[in-house]
Amino acid sequence: MKRISILALSSALLFLGSCGNSKEKIEEIEEAVTNQSKHQDISSVDFYAVNENEDWKLSITFDGKIVFTDDENDLSFVADKNEKQVAQGADVVTITAGNATHILRVNIDIAECDNYGKQVNIMLRKVKEQKGKDYSGCGYYRGAPMLHDIWALEKINGEKASADEFPKELPAFEFNLVTKKMSGFAGCNQVNGDIYFKYNKMIIDPLASTRMYCGEASHLEQQIISVLKSEHIYSFNGLMLTFESVEGSITLKKVD
Repeated sequence: MKRISILALSSALLFLGSCGNSKEKIEEIEEAVTNQSKHQDISSVDFYAVNENEDWKLSITFDGKIVFTDDENDLSFVADKNEKQVAQGADVVTITAGNATHILRVNIDIAECDNYGKQVNIMLRKVKEQKGKDYSGCGYYRGAPMLHDIWALEKINGEKASADEFPKELPAFEFNLVTKKMSGFAGCNQVNGDIYFKYNKMIIDPLASTRMYCGEASHLEQQIISVLKSEHIYSFNGLMLTFESVEGSITLKKVD
């Protein structure tokens, strides 16, 4: 993947918090899921989950492949297609899928578990049976795979952005779903941070930035950073990516 050529961040970086322990926990869970050969490459899934003892594991690509394994009971479910329903006004997501022998239903609640995780309830039953096995655990959104690229600023609050408004070039950001990091140039300063996800929202925590002042560009940069710092909804329209929050909106264009 292309990389943004940026100056090394100076010692003036301001870190707003630490989440090393939560990152380590999430990485352990991802490794546990990835080590199951039936599961998909973790970088290509939208959501994954596991219970505390790692007896069962789940990986989902929304509207695509879904894999569930229960090692303790020697059960395995794989389907190439799933249906997703999202409760209106809430981020409660229900996934259903079926194959020749079983039906699987996954309920991703808004209730949190661990750091940035969501409570997951799963029901697996045979096609001709009413009752089945129930599971519960903690799951994590990975963000839409399309995010994994470099994006340059196109609009701020709906207004077209121009490179002339910035001292060097248009702001641009890289979102790496493998390392769960973002980095880039916000218009005056370099920024970076750890990224986490809810259903259709991105959280950058902590967001670090150098502290240069660049006149009018600093005002525009502050608008951009305000959106990035807030919990923002992200959406795609072709090669355009939009972040929207109570602080405003920014639209980015995928870099060729």
